[in-house]
Amino acid sequence: MNTGEHLTTRGGEHVHDEQADHTPDSALTELRRRLEGGLARAGVKKTDLVARTRLGRTTVQLAFQTDGPVPSAQTVTALARALKLPVEKLLALQQVAAGGGSSDRPGPGRPIGQWDPHAPEVHPAGSAQDGTGSLGQRLLPGYVPRGHDRILAEAVQDAAAGHSRMLVLVGSSSTGKTRGCWEAVQPLAKQG
Repeated sequence: MNTGEHLTTRGGEHVHDEQADHTPDSALTELRRRLEGGLARAGVKKTDLVARTRLGRTTVQLAFQTDGPVPSAQTVTALARALKLPVEKLLALQQVAAGGGSSDRPGPGRPIGQWDPHAPEVHPAGSAQDGTGSLGQRLLPGYVPRGHDRILAEAVQDAAAGHSRMLVLVGSSSTGKTRGCWEAVQPLAKQG
């Protein structure tokens, strides 16, 4: 056994301990590397995974996105099965990436205030120029609240108070569904 390798015993069999060798960041990087490899070997697109796993398009996209949050155990399981990857190994990496009970990381995800609005695919209005003529940060267009925004805001307030609700926004592409949700959760960013 090489220095730094860790083995555990399961039923008399030595098994490499995925958790022993990784920090949360390296585990997440390795998890995504394995998912990308599985995607390439399977010769499928992420849109195919949406159909195969019945996960949402954004959920699948974020699982592969370099700066995205740690995918949930359910997402990892569904993707691993669809890509014919070892579920237990990927779940071990997911657990480490999510903090694995470590006190220095509270769990999966990150606070709303740390999110870029374009990560959940809110459409930009364009890019700002930084004075040198090069394009800088993508800008959001101005937002005009509509009737459904009040209902979304009430649901967010209820959730902040510990009362879950589910809402479904229906509309064709680019009608502002994601942007409405983005605006509705912004008060939570101020609360941490």
